[in-house]
Amino acid sequence: MRSGTRARTVRTAVVAVSAVAALAAGPVTLTGCSSSGPGGSGGGPPAALLALPADLDAEAVAGGKQAAFEPSDVHLAVGRTVGMDVRVAPLPHGWRLVDEGDTALLRRDADSRQSTCPPKTAGCGHTVRQSWTATATGSTTLTWRYVDSATCTEPQNPASCRTLASKEVRVTVG
Repeated sequence: MRSGTRARTVRTAVVAVSAVAALAAGPVTLTGCSSSGPGGSGGGPPAALLALPADLDAEAVAGGKQAAFEPSDVHLAVGRTVGMDVRVAPLPHGWRLVDEGDTALLRRDADSRQSTCPPKTAGCGHTVRQSWTATATGSTTLTWRYVDSATCTEPQNPASCRTLASKEVRVTVG
């Protein structure tokens, strides 16, 4: 491996770890550079990688024991990718994407499983990475809600469920 490639990979990993740690604590700003290589739409790691707050933190927000989650800010160059790791568990409460932002600025990429559970394991969840690639300059917001699935009036529409907490990621492309 060339040393330049390794340096970009290490920087991407450090940004990802820092973003995951900072996301629950408050706003975080990440910048994706415009060079080719990892972090573009070519299947490498995203230029910006975030994770939704843990279910226990969302439950604390819902119970009034913790302040609401602050929005996060991500800055990307056109052609770069932002990824959000979402924990999916067979529970009555969970994170659901309710607003994919402006599709003229961000193209939704295929979701990818980051972890799995052994078959027939009660209560076991997995992590799914939702990704978007910046296609034009501008700003938009992605919104997730931590919802009570038992209250949904339309089973396939998370916006019809009681919201317990929410998380916004403001994406600026340019």
